[in-house]
Amino acid sequence: MELSAALALSLGGQSLDRSQACAVFAGALREDTDPVLFGAFLAALAQRGETPEEIVGAAQALHAAAVPFEHDHPHAIDTCGTGGDGLGSFNLSTAAALVAATAGATVIKHGNRSVSSDCGSADLLEALGIELELDPDQARAVLDQVGITFLFAPRYHPTMRFAAPVRQALGVRTLFNFLGPLCNPGRVRRQLLGVSDGARVGDFALALEGLGCERGYVVHGAGGADELTLEGSNQALPVGTAPALHLDAEALGLASCPVSDLRGGGVERNVEILLAILAGEQGPLRDGVLINAAGALLVAERAEDGPGALALAREALDSGAAARRLEDWVRISRAAAGGA
Repeated sequence: MELSAALALSLGGQSLDRSQACAVFAGALREDTDPVLFGAFLAALAQRGETPEEIVGAAQALHAAAVPFEHDHPHAIDTCGTGGDGLGSFNLSTAAALVAATAGATVIKHGNRSVSSDCGSADLLEALGIELELDPDQARAVLDQVGITFLFAPRYHPTMRFAAPVRQALGVRTLFNFLGPLCNPGRVRRQLLGVSDGARVGDFALALEGLGCERGYVVHGAGGADELTLEGSNQALPVGTAPALHLDAEALGLASCPVSDLRGGGVERNVEILLAILAGEQGPLRDGVLINAAGALLVAERAEDGPGALALAREALDSGAAARRLEDWVRISRAAAGGA
């Protein structure tokens, strides 16, 4: 389908099916695409509200154009949020990924530098000393040795650069703002996906199913966060074989606190927070990491219920194993890049 035809449909209030959306985005992510036409299409979608079918189609187009990351870990997971909640929270999903990997999950973390916060996952990991600019073979070597690796989005999604000027010119949130968590180049089939808009939890669950997710949760945290929080009742919609359960502070025996207590800062501050948690510091930020790590471990089937998953996450921190795993990750990623 041509971009102009897709724009006309969207302006008329009609939606695209996934094959149409895939064709439109595959054709639009090129250097010769008319930026005005593409921007108008993205704005029309945003105003109408993107359907799960359109989200799936766009993600399929990005997957088809991505640099593939092949691996031998069919039950690998990712933990990621859409961003955009405006809360300035600490990098809970990134820290939770490390803890979950320490507790036995295999994690293929896909992310980028900051877009809507002061510190993105890539910013934090780079500041900790982890090499970001790894090719697929290097990243796979890290995964096989450490149980966790990071796929830096710009290395794997080269066509996204064609959308960047349009997104910057529009200056509003579009479909691209929440495609990242759905476009892991490792094509993980298990995922803990956080969304900042609670009204769209169901849409993203349908999108994950449409993309082949076999087990996962789409979560929206109490207080409006795109991750699990400690403030009250979190939404956690199961996908695939994941059982329905409560991923709340009260249900897991954690102290309740306002979402503002999970606030982070810039890169240096968030590095300090993570290292303090790994060194044994108690408090809301540690508990925020624990509840998200528990969710990840349930997705990975490392535990049968929330309390069991929380106990595994706690042990990973209390034993010092998570701190040692971070040291291994830094050392091995540098060696893979030829820096050691």
